[in-house]
Amino acid sequence: MNKFGNTKNPTARSLALEVLAAAQRRGESVEDLLSAALRRHSTLPRPERAFLLELVQGVKRWEIRLDHILARMAALPLKKMHPLVLHILRLAAYQLLWLDKVPARAVLSEAGKLAKSRGLALAQVGFINAVLRRLAAGDLPPLPDAAADPVRALSVIHSHPEWLVRRWLARYGYDEAAARLAANNRIPPLTIRVNTLKTDPAKLRARLTEEGAAAEPCPFSPGGLRLTALEAAPLDLPSYREGLWLFQDEGAQLVTLLAAGAPGQKIVEIGCGRGGKTTHLAEMMRNQGLLLAMDYHRGRVREARLNLKRWGATLPQLLLADATGPLPLKARSLDTVVVDAPCSGLGILRRHPEIKTRLKEADLATFPPRQLAMLEQAAGLLRPGGRLLYVTCTTEPAENEEVIAAFLKTHPEFHLIADPGSLPPAARAFLQPSGFFQTSRTIADLDGFFAAALVRERY
Repeated sequence: MNKFGNTKNPTARSLALEVLAAAQRRGESVEDLLSAALRRHSTLPRPERAFLLELVQGVKRWEIRLDHILARMAALPLKKMHPLVLHILRLAAYQLLWLDKVPARAVLSEAGKLAKSRGLALAQVGFINAVLRRLAAGDLPPLPDAAADPVRALSVIHSHPEWLVRRWLARYGYDEAAARLAANNRIPPLTIRVNTLKTDPAKLRARLTEEGAAAEPCPFSPGGLRLTALEAAPLDLPSYREGLWLFQDEGAQLVTLLAAGAPGQKIVEIGCGRGGKTTHLAEMMRNQGLLLAMDYHRGRVREARLNLKRWGATLPQLLLADATGPLPLKARSLDTVVVDAPCSGLGILRRHPEIKTRLKEADLATFPPRQLAMLEQAAGLLRPGGRLLYVTCTTEPAENEEVIAAFLKTHPEFHLIADPGSLPPAARAFLQPSGFFQTSRTIADLDGFFAAALVRERY
């Protein structure tokens, strides 16, 4: 036993509390802690694993709205509550308000057990029980009035920070902003990319059927499938363990196509992360040529190495490096540089809801300088005629169009490719007249990715 209870046979609720409490206490990513918990408890039954994911992601998705409700139902201000009390209340309130299949009596009973197992005082246990009884009885406070305060109303109704709602209202207007906020709260499809080094979409669909899973082709990406039914946890499927597919949103699949990778080319990827786009580049190059992938985060490079091995991508070489500074590469020698830039992540909120409460408006100003520094380093590596692909997963113009405009202003040897090619016909709908590429949640149920393909004309 430790402060998180039984470590041998934990429940989904106890692990969810462990993850949420540790994230707040240590300032770490909820998703990283969740992945670590699942690795530690690899024998956790599938229903409990699914419930754990539902609880953690659900609480982070609806945290702002949950706090609005709890603040009006509890005599004690949220900031004065013991952190564990607030986490338990959020977990229980999410179950009561969003999960129809969980009986209220079970929610209250388990919340009490969690509180006692963490050594909370009897008064705190009673306080939790009293708040949850009111919730279970349907005694809910009203939502803010949109006519009186549209920012506050949209923030609470759709559980997004007020600073983001304010920005989107100014940029898109009420109806479009509300549609984007609502889209961020819809559960995204289980989208995978097929490993064409080992199989093809038709063969993989047949294989998945044999494994008790069903899939359908993606509407835009030729190498993508959407899982529509599963009899087992997806990562337990033999096809996954054999490296026949990985999870990747269709938007991410499409932006990599804009690199126009081909066998024999020399390509560098800056900001490779865990290697999703790296594996795609290796496929496009058929493991022939030179492919160097780098990231400044040691843990991501380690995960990328494991993913590349499972994928059978023998071409990529991994490098731990900060690409905002000089790189140990020969100038003007590359065919393509892909800059997968660090960004605010506002285009992927539906898959990573913790961003809504972790990101602060002041953080937005920190991204463009780093993005421009990466482009500056990348520019010197390209030969004449070489392609520079800039990619983000944000909707912020200051990180997208404005970064490209600032780069082109100081680099007249580059120009934006109005028609970068390399896209399947259906995906060309995401090309803007300027040549910028932007996917959308509200239009096609894709994450929000931005890309700009530039070409170097001369030295």
